[in-house]
Amino acid sequence: MDFEKIKDFILEKKGLVIGIIATILIGGYFIQKNNQPAINNSQVLSENNKNQSTEFSKNKSNTTSTTGLNSPSKQNTVTVDIAGAVKHSGVYTLKNGARLNDLLKVCGGLTDKAETRAINRAALLKDQDQIYVPNIGEKIENIPAAGNTTPTNSSASDSASSNSEQVHLNSATVEDLQKLNGVGQKKAEQIIAYRDQNGGFKQIEDLTKVTGIGEKTFEKLKDQLAL
Repeated sequence: MDFEKIKDFILEKKGLVIGIIATILIGGYFIQKNNQPAINNSQVLSENNKNQSTEFSKNKSNTTSTTGLNSPSKQNTVTVDIAGAVKHSGVYTLKNGARLNDLLKVCGGLTDKAETRAINRAALLKDQDQIYVPNIGEKIENIPAAGNTTPTNSSASDSASSNSEQVHLNSATVEDLQKLNGVGQKKAEQIIAYRDQNGGFKQIEDLTKVTGIGEKTFEKLKDQLAL
């Protein structure tokens, strides 16, 4: 092969050779571009929407969580039912923290026949309390309660109960004396022995003279005692 002739040919046809090479390169570029996969615009939009939806859900979740932490858990009002010796019985709604005295003002107050010793006007009201104010001399038995029961009912019941179960020191038997809170058989026998030796009790306070019964014990028992 005569390389000199080839060389001279290339030099003479330099422009043509360069054009052929350029044509080959440009053709290769367009072939490679046409072979690239087409971008699916619908898929891109779907992915963007999905990412935005996820981000929105996270933000909404964080907002809900924060709101839950800051929301008040305490109830602002209480609804109670009052009946008995009051001027206007019924169901009333008051601010949380209200007391029985506030409720009595709202319902018009007590009647002239109300047993004021059976109620505690300073009692704190609770939601769904049912309050019954007894009349003077009225015995409270099985008052139906809706929800919680205030100290008004229990105080009246305890008062009636204690009055009907009083123990008479000068006539009580050993069995009767054992009905007193904290008094067993031995202490009951000591009470009767003191009574026999001293001709009976002159006043209920004399019970403190019995061995084993001090001032504190007497304070617990005095409401259950009679002569």
